[in-house]
Order: sequence, then structure tokens, then C-alpha cells
Amino acid sequence: MYATGVTPVGPVVLTRGPGARSCPEAAADGWEDWTLALRGEPRLRIQGLGAPGHLSRKLLARGLDGVWDGEECRVRVASSLARSRRSASVERASVRVAFRPAGLRTQVVQGDEPQGSRSGGRWDLSAPTDTVVLGVCLFEWAEMDHFLRTPGLRQL
Repeated sequence: MYATGVTPVGPVVLTRGPGARSCPEAAADGWEDWTLALRGEPRLRIQGLGAPGHLSRKLLARGLDGVWDGEECRVRVASSLARSRRSASVERASVRVAFRPAGLRTQVVQGDEPQGSRSGGRWDLSAPTDTVVLGVCLFEWAEMDHFLRTPGLRQL
């Protein structure tokens, strides 16, 4: 177990374990598989992610695959000088949870509907669902907010 979180829909637990070592780079960097369990049930698994920090940012920039509630999913991030082009998302066939900068806040959107925002390090979700909460937990633990910051002002 790497991290736990108490959420409005129940406890979320992140476990990290060794991933497939399909290439020398994967073995050298120690790629991992991340599993998020909600209320004790594994719900989201991302393959080939690394420890938070530089390695995970490098791997996230390539895009990652996973399985979410039995459906294939894709984690995507985009960074740009233009604020409107910065985003992070977890997508599967039936739903998309996306994060984007909104003034001094970070906004979470499911489909096209805003679900809440983070300001001052605290999330305020209007009507939290399992899907949004899992997306927010992955966003926080994988440090995807790095991609939403202005590139010139990012901390290394």
C-alpha cells in the first residue's frame, strides 16, 4: 500500500507494484503498475507508471494504458504555453474525467459537466461519484497538476 485517502464515497487505497519489464528502459527505470481500490474493490489499474516525480511525468507525457472497471482506459496529459491547451484526463469508452486550469483553480469535468474544483490544495466536489473521485485520486497521486502549470514557472 502506497497511499490512502478518505473520500465522500469511501476509502481509496493506492498500491504500487512492479510492472511488466518488457524493455531495458522499463527494467532500469522501475516502471510500476498502480492499482486504485475504492471501498476495498480494485477499480482502476494503470500500467507502466513510475514513482511520482520526474519519471512519472516522463511516462505520463507519452500516455499510459490501463483498465478501469473492466474497460480499457487511457491517461493523457497535454502541456502548452497556452492555458487553454493544458489538460490531463483519464478516458474510457463510456466516460472521460478531465482536469484543466480555471483561473487560480483546477477544474474537474466528467463528460462536459463540471464536477468541482481544487483551490488552495482542497477539492470541492459538487456531487462526488466513484468515477470522479478515482480520477481525482489518480490526478493527485500521479502529480498530474505539473502539466497544468505554466511551463516557465514549473518546479523541477
